[in-house]
Amino acid sequence: MKNILKCILIFSSVFLSPIVAGAADLTSTASVNVTSDTASNAKIMAFNEARRQITTDVLSNYTDKEKFNELIKNTDDSKLTNLISSTNIDGERLSSTTYSANIKMTLDTVEAKKWLSENNIPNWLGNNEALVVDRATVVIDIPDGLRDWIDLNHAIQTEKLDIEIKRIFGDQVTVTVLMTDRSKIIAVVRILGWKYSENNGFLRIWK
Repeated sequence: MKNILKCILIFSSVFLSPIVAGAADLTSTASVNVTSDTASNAKIMAFNEARRQITTDVLSNYTDKEKFNELIKNTDDSKLTNLISSTNIDGERLSSTTYSANIKMTLDTVEAKKWLSENNIPNWLGNNEALVVDRATVVIDIPDGLRDWIDLNHAIQTEKLDIEIKRIFGDQVTVTVLMTDRSKIIAVVRILGWKYSENNGFLRIWK
C-alpha cells in the first residue's frame, strides 16, 4: 500500500506541483550579427560573441556577479569553448563579409562548476544551498493518498505557491516553501479544513 501511494504521489508531484526542485538552467540564446573581412571570420567572431554572452547570462545567475564579471572579462575565447556542451543554430544568414544567426547554447554543469571553483568564484551550481536558507520545511500527512493530494495541489497552484518536494515516505511528504509564503500555505490548509502545527521550526499539516 505504501509503495502504491509513493508512486501515486511521485506521479502527481511531477504533473501537479507548481515547481519541483531540479537542476540549474544552463541554456540561453544569443542573436548575433557580425561583419568582418570574410564570412568565415565573421562566423568565428559571432560564435565567440554568442558564447561569451550566453556564458555571462547563464552563470551570473549562479555566482557572485561582481567577481564573475571580472573573471570572464579576463578569460580567452578558447577557454569558454570548453564550457559548452551543445549548440543549436536558427535563422542563419551570411554574405561575403557578414554572419548572423540565433545561437542557442547549453553549458556543461561539471565544466562550468570546475572553471568557477578553480578561479575561486563562489557559486551554487549543482546544489540548492542558496535556496534552502530562505525556505521553510513543511511535513504533510496524506493518509487518503491521491484525492487529498490533488485537492491540496489545486489550492497551492491557485495561490501560485513555490513548493519543492524533498522527500516521500509512506503517507508523508516533506516539502519546502519560501519563508515569505509560509503564512499563505497555512491559510490554504485552513480553508481546506486541514489542521496544522509548528514544532522546532517545522510546519506540519494533516487532514
